[in-house]
Order: sequence, then structure tokens, then C-alpha cells
Amino acid sequence: MMSKDTNAVPSSNERTQSEQIDLIDIIQQLWAGKKIISIFVVICLILGATYAFTAQEKWSSTAIVTLPDSGQVSAYTQAMNVLYPGAAPLVHDIQTSFFSRFQGGLAALSLQLQNQEVKEELSSEALSKDRPDQLLISYVGDNAIEAQERLKLYLSKVDSSIVTDIDGDLTANINARIEELNNNVNSLEQTAQQKKDERLKVLNQALVIAEQSNIKTSQLQNSTGITDDTLFTLGSDALNSMIKNYKDSPLPLSVDYYSAIQNLLAVKSIKKDKRILSTFRYIMKPDLPVKRDSPKRLIILILSVIIGGALGAGYVLLKGAFRRGSY
Repeated sequence: MMSKDTNAVPSSNERTQSEQIDLIDIIQQLWAGKKIISIFVVICLILGATYAFTAQEKWSSTAIVTLPDSGQVSAYTQAMNVLYPGAAPLVHDIQTSFFSRFQGGLAALSLQLQNQEVKEELSSEALSKDRPDQLLISYVGDNAIEAQERLKLYLSKVDSSIVTDIDGDLTANINARIEELNNNVNSLEQTAQQKKDERLKVLNQALVIAEQSNIKTSQLQNSTGITDDTLFTLGSDALNSMIKNYKDSPLPLSVDYYSAIQNLLAVKSIKKDKRILSTFRYIMKPDLPVKRDSPKRLIILILSVIIGGALGAGYVLLKGAFRRGSY
């Protein structure tokens, strides 16, 4: 007769029965310690509720902006066309330039707010990879109204600052262009005066020759083909009249002179108070948030109950294990 092996591995039925017994024992321990578990749950719930209802609230207001439209930059575009006729930048280039400067100003302000003693969160990102010219801008505030108003304020602040810079650049361009045109006008006037002086010299020289030759009246049958060398043949009487009239006559100004004068008047007519513009356009204005970002009170309360229950159950099971080990 074979002896029974006491070291044989338990069968699967025996393992299943043992696991069932252990599970029943755990449930019995948890039920017996339900008061302790409830205490843990209540304590964690109180702590969680205290945090949920006293923690600083965070609300996010968002806005979507894009390139300024052509109307917003029309005055600037017209000014550039007057300043640099034929070489002025295209409207789309101006819109892109303004928006790029707005983005740079917004990034600088965001860093400035982050480096304050009391930090503020202002962020921006492209709405999508396909539309990098559309920005989603967010500001996180302590309440809904503050978040909305602060976002409006900061967007207006950046826009106003960039507009002031652009306006200053335009004023500098206007002054430089006025100086350039004034110099051009003066140069053309000087050239015309030199031409007049040269002509007077020729007439005076012809008068001297006529007087020395005792030619008082014209010796020509007709004036066709007359040159500077033969002007004396007109006679001293005619030459004296010509010199007198030529001295009182206006300068022989060129077409370029009148074109420069026209451009100068056009540039001077650009009025600063008419250069109203903006560096961006709203697709969606700053909204009034209806849901806070944090704290998530319901989630915090649910997690408090779960954590309290887990801590309580762990305490009960650990206490039971120590009791069994002491016997």
C-alpha cells in the first residue's frame, strides 16, 4: 500500500477554496472595521471639502485674433503710397508686419507677467498648424469677470504700444521724406538759378559787344538761326530790354521741380490724427468663462471619499494582520 505524500502540491480546487476563504475573511474584517473606515472617509472628506471650497479659484478667458483687415491699415497704406510712390509695401505685407509685431509684444508681456512677484498667466498659441495667422489667447484670473477684463486690457495695452511704435516710425519716415524732398526742391531751384545767371551772362556779353560795335538796332532780317555768338546783332536796345525782362522773369524750373513740390505737399498733408490703425482683428472677443479651471470640487470630493476608504481599509487590514501575527 502506497503512503500519502504530505508535500504534494495543492489541487486547483483546494487553491480556489483557500482564496475564497481569504476573501471572505477580508470582507469580514472590513465589515467589522466599518466604523474606522467611515471615520477615515469623513476625515478625508472634510479635508478635501476644506481645500475644494477655500483654494484659490482659477478662471480662463479666451480670445481668437488674426491679421488686421485692410480697413484697419488703410490710412497707413495710403501714407506709405504717398511717401514712396511706386515702391510702397503691399497691403498684405503691412498686415503681416503689424500682426508679427503684435505677437512679439504679446510674448514680451507674457514673460513680464510671469516674472512679477505675483505671477499672472497670459498665453497664446496658433489656433491650428494650417492657420498660424490665427492666435488663441488665454488669461487665467481669480474670477470670471476679472479674467475677461484683464484679457481685454492686456490685448488693448499691447495693441496700443505697438501702434505707438509704428506711428513713431511713420512720423520719422515722414520727416525724413520731407527733408529729402526739401533738399531736392532746393537743388532744382539752385540749378534753375544757375541756368538763369548763365543766360544773363550771355546776354550781358552780347550787349557789351553790341555797344562796342555801335550796334543799337537789329542787323538781322529775321531771328531764325540766331546763336549766342550772334546775339550782339540784335542791337543794344533789344538786348537791354531782354536783360531787364529776363531779370524779372521767374526761374526756368523743370518738370522735376514741380513734381517734387507736388510730392512735398502730399507728404506734408499726411495728418497724424488720421493714422488710426490696429495691429490685429478679433475673430472672437474675450469671453466670459462659465466653468472654472480649478478647483474641480466634485472630483476632489469623490477622490477624498476613495482615498479615505482606501486608507481606512488599509488600516483595518493591517491591524488584523498584526493581531493574527501576535497569536
